[in-house]
Amino acid sequence: MIHSGAIDSAWWITGFLVAGWFYLWALRPYNALVGEIRSRWPAVLIATASLVVLWHIRATVMQGLSLHLLGAMLCTLVFGYRLALIPLSIALLTAVLSAGGDWLALGLNACVLVLWPVALSQLVAHLVGRLPSNLFVFIFVGGFFGAAGVVVMTGWLLSLMLWLTQLYPWGPLLEDYASYWLLVAFSEAWLTGMLLTVMVVYRPDLVRQFDSVRYIDNA
Repeated sequence: MIHSGAIDSAWWITGFLVAGWFYLWALRPYNALVGEIRSRWPAVLIATASLVVLWHIRATVMQGLSLHLLGAMLCTLVFGYRLALIPLSIALLTAVLSAGGDWLALGLNACVLVLWPVALSQLVAHLVGRLPSNLFVFIFVGGFFGAAGVVVMTGWLLSLMLWLTQLYPWGPLLEDYASYWLLVAFSEAWLTGMLLTVMVVYRPDLVRQFDSVRYIDNA
């Protein structure tokens, strides 16, 4: 995560403004969102609890910096991008709280660790929908490779933001932080692919962006 530290106030103010605008845009209409949460609250609750745990299983590679799984690709495929924001945002809030309550950088962290990976995941899901109707395409491209790509792009954006805010020099960031996101990407890809396979085989109705008629009935 990005820590407020000695960064210029313009950064965290911009972070709050950008995050606030995107949340207001992505979550509307709000009554429909409330209905979605009510209809799928057991799955949302399980996803939220799981992400809170995953985000607290961290590997520290530099002083003040750690790596952890995201879960954005799986959440987006299962819930859609709007509902996926809920468990990811709660996981971020608990991570900030456990890290000492660095609330000034909350907007920046939401942009980088929640909004950005969900947007990338939705893009991947859209591209998968334009590929041939094959179950393995959905699982491997959307679940495995998609999850890996989202993690790598998120980790590299986070590294870039840490450099732009002048919290860390670029050399150590590139060698001791950004490169390790490739290892996290492999773990995320394996976990996402495994869970997605189980769900589309046994409970395809739980995966919102999976069309069983297209991928199974017409196979």
